[in-house]
Amino acid sequence: MLEHILRTKPAIRAAFKERLGAYAAEYAAVSGDFGASTAARLDEFASRGKMLRGCLVPFGYELAAGREPSGDDERAAILAGAAMELFQSGLLVHDDIMDRDRVRRGGPTVHAAYEAELERGRYADPGHNGQSLGVCAGDVAFFAAFRMLSELPVGAEAARRVVAIAARELSLVGVAQMQDVANGAIRPGSANPFRDAPCEPDEAGVLALYRFKTGRYTFSLPLALGAAVAGADEETSLSLERAGESLGVLFQLKDDELGLFADEAELGKPVGADIREDKKTLLRLYLFAMASGDERERLEAMFGNQAAGAAEVERLRSLARELGARERLEAAMRRYAALAEAQAAAVRETTPSARAAFDELVRYSLERRS
Repeated sequence: MLEHILRTKPAIRAAFKERLGAYAAEYAAVSGDFGASTAARLDEFASRGKMLRGCLVPFGYELAAGREPSGDDERAAILAGAAMELFQSGLLVHDDIMDRDRVRRGGPTVHAAYEAELERGRYADPGHNGQSLGVCAGDVAFFAAFRMLSELPVGAEAARRVVAIAARELSLVGVAQMQDVANGAIRPGSANPFRDAPCEPDEAGVLALYRFKTGRYTFSLPLALGAAVAGADEETSLSLERAGESLGVLFQLKDDELGLFADEAELGKPVGADIREDKKTLLRLYLFAMASGDERERLEAMFGNQAAGAAEVERLRSLARELGARERLEAAMRRYAALAEAQAAAVRETTPSARAAFDELVRYSLERRS
């Protein structure tokens, strides 16, 4: 699937490797231990991913301009796509630390790999220090990505717009991530210490978090970067951003489903992390809303249980099916798929290939297995 969109992956992968390799020489002058090796680690980490977000940048250009990028515009779209993948890598490195995940994309998470190396070298407190090194590696990814954006072969106005869009959206991700961390720390009897409001999020609160933590940076941001490189007008850019936001919410809802129902080998990370971390997902919200008193007690015993394993995952799967929570989640996904198609109606018509690729992207977001 997604052949039209992912056709730019080799070029983005090459640009990512080339620019990060160039930066590595400077990093190595600072630290023989961490300079070049950090760049190499980020390169290897990113190479394990689909690079969908990066490929959406040149696709956003095509949707906005009605043609594929060429010349300097092609170089700019590819380089911006590489920067998008670096942003994604930094966010995932930090996310894995916050979620205490140790496997990502079928291999060890960055902080877990650092921990193992520190342990092998008999360094003190490898767990904490491995996490600290992971935080630093994520920071390097962010700053290297902005450096890539500063090198785009575009005019001054387009360059300013590209950097402003990226900075705005990633700031919103940071705030949404803070809310997600706080939501995960809520326990029975918790009271909101930050403002006079309930601490448990309602459906509107969960969906708002999805828009800004995942939705916009997964789809709106790369599509908007492509539109900015193309010099698109405001109406076109807004259509892409809105459609991207709906696609992003759909993507996160699918993540909720996969987090419980996926095959672990296909997913590339442990199933059940949302249960152990008591993530305030829409699926969790539906489960508690639809459960009886006894069932709610069972749910409360499972969510937030760090020892929850395969047996708890299977019990929760059964309960989600019996109560209709999974069916309700799937209905929400279909609504957001239809909304994305409607919001992108104008730009979907730019070229036949772009329309077919956008429709395939919607289907992929609904049907993906990892």
